Amino acid sequence: MTSSPDDTLVRAACSIADSIGRMFGPSCEVAVHDLRDPTRSLVHLVNGQVTGRQLGSPIRDLIYRVLPHMDVQEGGLFNYLTLLEDGRRLKSSTVLLRNDRDEPLVAFCVNLDITAFSAASAALQDLTQLEQPGGSQPASAPERPRADENHVNDILRFLVVNTARPAGRSPGELSKRERLEVIDFLERKGAFQVRGAIKLVAQELGVSEPSVYRYIDEVRRQAAGESQAAVDASSTADLEVGDVRPN
Repeated sequence: MTSSPDDTLVRAACSIADSIGRMFGPSCEVAVHDLRDPTRSLVHLVNGQVTGRQLGSPIRDLIYRVLPHMDVQEGGLFNYLTLLEDGRRLKSSTVLLRNDRDEPLVAFCVNLDITAFSAASAALQDLTQLEQPGGSQPASAPERPRADENHVNDILRFLVVNTARPAGRSPGELSKRERLEVIDFLERKGAFQVRGAIKLVAQELGVSEPSVYRYIDEVRRQAAGESQAAVDASSTADLEVGDVRPN
């Protein structure tokens, strides 16, 4: 069976991920995201114990964190800090691999757990700290060009299209429930923190911008209601346990 060029690119990324994970060991997680399906994009994972993610997970911080700050020339964001809920520190890099149509097909992510190195690094920094004569500071490295709004929107449009048009369906064929599912996913991934996202999503869903705002309000109210219900359920369970008395 003949593979498409896109599938070949994804498989190549998976092979590279295996090599990097093997070289740097269990503290280095390497994730390959197939952006043709952003809601279940994680197709290959090496040393997944670092973050505890599972195959089939959606993109994590690509939209709201990486895109606005990515290096235009190198097509990614490199050596940024990721903090896990348990307090561990990861040195992270994300690069977008494009297909022959210049679409961002793969997000290739490397997360190195540097928690154990941080304390040692701080101690070494204290020991090796030098002061410049006259209080002058070393010259800073030249700033690299960052992604402009058009560049970010091109990538965001690709992600929105693949989220909003499952199985090649046109926006007009989506029900309101399906539109809300799309909005909910994009909201949870921080897409609407990106400038111009509302207009772009409205265009791809075939609705007005006020409709997108209403959808966002609806999914936020639903999320708030679910959170409150969980709190109420937990409180009820605590009361029931508290009512139990030993014989």
